[in-house]
Amino acid sequence: MAKKYLEKNVLDAALERLEIIFQNFDNIYFSVSGGKDSSVMVQLANIVAKKMNKKFDVLLIDLEAQYRYTIEHIEELKQLSQVRDFYHIALPIALRNAVSVLQPKWICWEEESKSLWVRDMPEDSINIHNCPFPWFKKGEEFEEFIIQFANWYIQKYEGKRVACGIGIRTDESLNRFRTIALQEKKVTFEGYKWTTKIKMGERHIEAYNFYPIYDWTAEDIWGAVSKLNLKFNYIYELMYKNGVSIYEQRLCQPYGDDQRNGLDQFKALEYDTWSKVINRVNRCKFWEYIL
Repeated sequence: MAKKYLEKNVLDAALERLEIIFQNFDNIYFSVSGGKDSSVMVQLANIVAKKMNKKFDVLLIDLEAQYRYTIEHIEELKQLSQVRDFYHIALPIALRNAVSVLQPKWICWEEESKSLWVRDMPEDSINIHNCPFPWFKKGEEFEEFIIQFANWYIQKYEGKRVACGIGIRTDESLNRFRTIALQEKKVTFEGYKWTTKIKMGERHIEAYNFYPIYDWTAEDIWGAVSKLNLKFNYIYELMYKNGVSIYEQRLCQPYGDDQRNGLDQFKALEYDTWSKVINRVNRCKFWEYIL
């Protein structure tokens, strides 16, 4: 935890940011993926919420083609003491398929492709058979869904402003840095640069994204896991043993532009999952011969 934020280390700064959010918002949800960053963020939130006697919700968009260990870790996060509602989304959402020019997008949890699903539908999920979102349409884009969800969440709590925690770190990409740093192009909550008011089309809605660990490094993430004895996704341990540095480990859906280069990790770490992953989308088998 060597990196400093003003006169604080990044752990203390993140805890302070979370306290600010819990002090100013009654309805808060955290967007998680099962990856290390969002996992640490939501576990820190649980520490702060417990101290302040607060509750929060969690949003998980399940992309179907996931490591088994990721799903096991998600089940651990569902048990956090301060979680009120856990929205486990398993809807047919459109995702990028960079392994094929013939099928540039694929749809996770698509009923027509059920025989090819990488895993069974989670029993406690929000899916196409029990979907509470009147606006949802099959093939909706991931980015559109998260904004629509924020607007739905506001309506659920009668128009009261809400906050959504996002576990991104700016040292991972220039675009993430721009999300935080370019304040002149965004509306913030009370001037805090680690917040952004959400836009739906051309208008702002009463919801703020906030980024409590935006200035953390990969070392900070694993330092917090060790120092606070946090739970973590064991797939990272296997990645490290397989020669993947802590700076290169990624868990996003496997067929994206960058993620396709890590498809071989499925083969090395979870072979049973790999066999299903390469059969899931058009032309993915081709990658088996070049990885």
